Formats: sequence, structure tokens, C-alpha cells
Amino acid sequence: MNDKLKEKLAILPLQPGCYIFKDVDKNVLYVGKAKKLKNRVNQYFNRTYNNKTAKLVAQIDDLEFFVTLSEKEALVLEINLIKQYYPPFNVIFKDDKHYPYIAISKEKCPRLKITRDAKNKKYKHYGPFPDSKAAYSTLHLLNALYPLRKCKVLPKEVCLYYHMHQCLGPCVNQIEDETYQEIVNEIDKFFKGNTSKIIADLTDKMYNASENLEFERANEYKQLIQEIKNVTDKQMIEFNDKVNRDIIGFYQKEGYLSVTILMYRNGYLNAKVNEVIDILDDITEPLLDYLMQFYQTHDIPKEIYSSQAVNLDLLNETLDVNIIYPKLGRGMDLILIAVENAKKSLEEKFVSIMAKDEDIFIELGSYLNLSRVSTIEMCDISHISGDSAVGGVVVFTNGYPVKNKYRKFIIKGENKQDDLASTYEVIYRRFYNLLKDQLDFSDLLIVDGGVNQMHAALDALNALGVSIPVCGLAKDDHHHTRALILPDFKEVELKKDSKLFLFLMKIQDEVHRYAISFFKNRKSKSMFSSILDKVNGLGPARKKRLLEAYKTLDEIKKCSLVQLKQILPENVAIELLKVLNDMSNN
Repeated sequence: MNDKLKEKLAILPLQPGCYIFKDVDKNVLYVGKAKKLKNRVNQYFNRTYNNKTAKLVAQIDDLEFFVTLSEKEALVLEINLIKQYYPPFNVIFKDDKHYPYIAISKEKCPRLKITRDAKNKKYKHYGPFPDSKAAYSTLHLLNALYPLRKCKVLPKEVCLYYHMHQCLGPCVNQIEDETYQEIVNEIDKFFKGNTSKIIADLTDKMYNASENLEFERANEYKQLIQEIKNVTDKQMIEFNDKVNRDIIGFYQKEGYLSVTILMYRNGYLNAKVNEVIDILDDITEPLLDYLMQFYQTHDIPKEIYSSQAVNLDLLNETLDVNIIYPKLGRGMDLILIAVENAKKSLEEKFVSIMAKDEDIFIELGSYLNLSRVSTIEMCDISHISGDSAVGGVVVFTNGYPVKNKYRKFIIKGENKQDDLASTYEVIYRRFYNLLKDQLDFSDLLIVDGGVNQMHAALDALNALGVSIPVCGLAKDDHHHTRALILPDFKEVELKKDSKLFLFLMKIQDEVHRYAISFFKNRKSKSMFSSILDKVNGLGPARKKRLLEAYKTLDEIKKCSLVQLKQILPENVAIELLKVLNDMSNN
């Protein structure tokens, strides 16, 4: 950090405002806002980051800031500055147009088209769609199903669409108004998810065509049926009030924030938008920034549903939208659906980036003086205060899980709360069995822990006379994996957008899932629930929601208050953390 930057950091005020980071060539790198400028900006320079934020901090040479009268003003200014500079480290919706709609004209001979202007009263609009591809795919399907005209201006003779039975030919035929009205009504039902009659009719046509040996036509009907199911197969929780509303769900892990927005229009789910962004620690500011930019290019609904985990009231003040924090019922169910979608979106990002890439295995091999690493296994221990302690081992070969080689162990040692003793036992028994059955060893053993767990594993291997490279995973203060510990106990820092990091997270998630699954099978639900029963206000419905999101008490204990508030009322979340803390201290 240069002296110029240090001087500016020293004079930052404890007031709301915006800040701009610039590189050595005065190019704008990032624009942010803060409730307290001094606290927020200094966060970038007094911590260690491994993901996109680390790349940003490494390039910062200068700082500019603006003080505002309120956080609302800072939010508006931030959006304007982002539009002005398009900084490379900001999440930016570069398309200034609104998202596409399908519109049907209110003419005597109506037609369908794609539009981004939903205010034209000469059309009835359906949408918005998440992207042009989705809109055009649906339009193509509707044109195949319903014989509306395709021409902007009626020609003097019929075209190919007429001969394909995809147009009634109003250019040469007199079409009754009732005929078109029936088609418009059917399209309206289609967008409301009522497609059972359409599918039934197409199914009959498919079977008739097949019986008449018209197999090509039968296949066309089959493809249409599948397209309808693809377009309309959504979590269709409907609202009878026909209000436009968005449902916000998010999931945080390893320095990433995954956001899902379920867009309900006229009471029906029309689109789902997912985004994964890098964050520091607090999720409120990046979530607000993302949503504020999102609604620069999307229609603002009448209502936004969100959990109590974050306070989005600033959106209410800035965008004049009603923010609702449901605690029960349909609204809460939808938030849980959005959260699950956000979680899956982040998992897909991890999988897609690492993508079984050969570079991963060559890189791992270079750390172990090998040309490449093919087979890797990882060990994890799962228990609650030593109760029902188990261990699990998973095996991956060339990036793929080999589930017939997975092994699970019931911990038999006397001190089941001692993770090091449990690690020793699991590794000893694992490799004793491999020796006994004369099976091959993996190229690398990874223990989900630090140096102490590595020593426990090495002691077990040495007792058996087994030589195999052993690595560990070092965690930061927030229990996030930050480095790979090599057999010589040196650390390799892991960039959180690297293929190796995401691959190791994939294995780590899998061994956690496998060990926890086994633990849950041994630990009865009644014992599990007995601890949660001590929490005032945690009834059956809330307990069910909690356990759907976090499968074990170990996972729940790692949750922050912000994360628990996404599922539970704040007072219940605080009480739960208190009970878990008391349990850990006893």
C-alpha cells in the first residue's frame, strides 16, 4: 500500500457515502457504497482474501470517496457511478433494456411477438422471461401449437405457415372472431400453467398418427409435448391475487454469495434468475447492491418477499417497493424454494468450473513430485459431543466419485469426542482392510483438518508400515478452507475461483455428506430433536424447515445469526444459538 492511499484511508469519515478504487493508470476498478465509509473501506486492507477480492486489492493504487447525507443517497449515487464507469470488479447488468415479454396483439387477426415494452396497451403481455432465448423458445412453441398469423401485414395469398397448419390464413379466409378468441383464451391458460388439456389432445394425436404409421408426425407431437413440459415445469405455487412480486433467496459459502430471484407476474412464476458473486464477510451490502442494479434493467414488482436475515428496507425507500418478511405460510415456503435454488446454483458453479479438468490432477501431482494424481480419498469425522461418532472415507478417480469404494466406520474408541483419536482409528482401520484384502492404495489421502489431523493419520499409517502422501486443509477464522497443507506441512494458498479449490470443495462436500448421512442413520431423530426441543418457539413446522436447510447440528452450529434468521424469527434464532452454545460449553 502506497503512502497516498494510507493518507486517504486515515481521513475517511464515519459517514455514509461512496468510494472508488483506481489502479495505477487511474482506471476505475470498483465502485462501492457504505453506511460508514471508514469502517467499510478499511476492511479491504486489514484482511486476507483469496478470491476476486484479492485480485482487486492487489491492483488498488488510489481511492476517491464521496460523503452523502444518507445511505439511500449513497445507494443511488453508487448506481449512477457504476453506469458511468462500468468498473470491471462490479456486478453489472450491461443490457439497459428490460427483459423480454411475449405479447399478443388485440387486433381482429391477432399475432404473437417478442417485445421489451410491456406498457403498450395494444397488446396483452406475458412475462418477463429471464432471457431472449427463453422467450423465443416459448414463442416458437406457441406458434407451433396455435395457428395465429405470423405476417406483420396480411399478404394477398397464403404462405408456408398455412400449408404447415400453423396459420388459419386470414389473408384469404374469413375467420370468425370467436375462433380467435378461443385461441387467445387457450394461450392465456397456457401461461397460467393449465396445459393438461393441450397435452391430452397432443397425446391422442400422437397415438393416432402412430397407429396410421405416420411415425414422423407422431414424433413431432411427442416433441411438442416434451417442449410444453420443459416450458411449464416450474415450482408452480400460485397467488390468487394476481400481484406482481419477486421472491429473494440467497446462500453464502466460501466467500461467495449466490442469489436467486423468483419472478411472479399476475400470480404465476414466470422466470428464475440466478447470480453468484464474490463477497467480503457481510452479505447485506452486496445483496443490496446486486438488487439495486437488477431493478435498473427489470420491471419493479409491487412486492418483494425476503427473509429476515437481511434488512432490505433501503430498497423500499429507494425504489418505492413494498418489502415483506413472511414468517409462515406460502411466502416462507417460496423463500425456502429460492434458497434451495441459490444453493444449487452455487454448487453448479463449483462443478462447472472444476469440470474434471486435467490441469487439476497435474497441479496436485506437481506438489507431490508426481506427474499427476489419479485417485484421491478424503476422510471426515461426524458426531455430536462424541455421541454416535462415525467416520467416512470417499474416493475420487480422475475427478469422478467411485461410490463402491466409499467406506464408513463406527468409532469404537473410548474418547469419541477426540477427533484426533477418531481420525487415527478410521485411517488405521481403512488401510488395515486394504492391506488385508490386498487392494491398491490411492495416490493421495486428504484429511479434512489441519496439521494435527495429518499427524494422527500419519501415525496410523506408520503403525501399519504404509507410505502414502497425506495432505490437510487449513481453515481461516471463519472456518472457510483457505489452503492445502502439503505432506511437508507447507501451505499452498487456494484461490477461491481456481479449479483446484473448487474440486477440493467438491470432495469435501461429498465426504461431509457421506459421513453425516451415516451419522444420521445411527442417531435417531428423537435424540436429534431432543436438543432442538429445548429451544423456545421452535415448533414442529419451524424445526422441519430448519432441518431441511441444515441436515445436522454440526451444520447448524456453524451458522451465523444472519443465516438462521433467513429461516427462523430473530428471537427464535437467538435462542437456538444460545442453546447450542450452552451445549458446547457443557
